[in-house]
Amino acid sequence: MKPLLRGHFHQAMFFIAFGALVPLLFRCQNKLEYIAISIYALCALAMFGISSLYHRIHWEDKKRLLWKKLDHAGIYLMIAGSVTPIALLGLGNPSSQKILFIFWGIALLGILQSLFFVNMPKLLSAFFYLVAGYMITPYLAEINHQIGAQNILFIILGGICYSLGALCYGFKWPKLVPHILGYHEVFHLFVNFGAAFHFLFIHSLIHS
Repeated sequence: MKPLLRGHFHQAMFFIAFGALVPLLFRCQNKLEYIAISIYALCALAMFGISSLYHRIHWEDKKRLLWKKLDHAGIYLMIAGSVTPIALLGLGNPSSQKILFIFWGIALLGILQSLFFVNMPKLLSAFFYLVAGYMITPYLAEINHQIGAQNILFIILGGICYSLGALCYGFKWPKLVPHILGYHEVFHLFVNFGAAFHFLFIHSLIHS
C-alpha cells in the first residue's frame, strides 16, 4: 500500500510551478530568454506532472513499470532543463556551449538508463542524480562573476536540498509514519524546495 501522502507534494508543486513559470515566460524580452525559459518550464512541468501521475494512481504492473521509467527519466530532464537557462543566460561562450553539451549528454544517458535499467538499487540511482547535478560546480565561480554572490546562493541552497533529498531516497530514511509519510515523501519535499530555490535564481536572470 502506498503511504497516504504519496505523490501529493509533487502534485501540488506541479500547479505551483505552472502558476510561477507561465508569468515568467511573459517576462521574457528576447528570443534567447524565451527559448531558455520554455525549455526549463517544459522540463519542470514534465517531471512534476509525470511524478504526480506515477505516484498518485494505483497502476497495474505493466503500466506501473512504464510510469516508473518515465518518472526516473523526468529527473534527468529536470536537471538538464534547470541548467539550460543558467547556461544560456548566465554564462558566456564557450562555457555556455560546453555546459549544455555536458548536461544534455548526461540527461540522454540518464534517460536511457531509466528506460532500460530502471530497477537498479536506489542508492546507485541517487549517486547518479548527485553526480549529474554536481557537474555545475566547476562553473559556479564564473556564474558568480556574471550574476553576483547574492543570487548564486539560490543555486547552492537548491543543490543542498536536492542532495538531502537524494540521500533520503538512496538510504530510504527517515521512516517516520510509513503508512502516511515515509522517506519517499521527504525526498519529494526536498525536491520541491530545491526546485523553488533554483526558480528564484533563474527568475533573477530575466530582465525586468
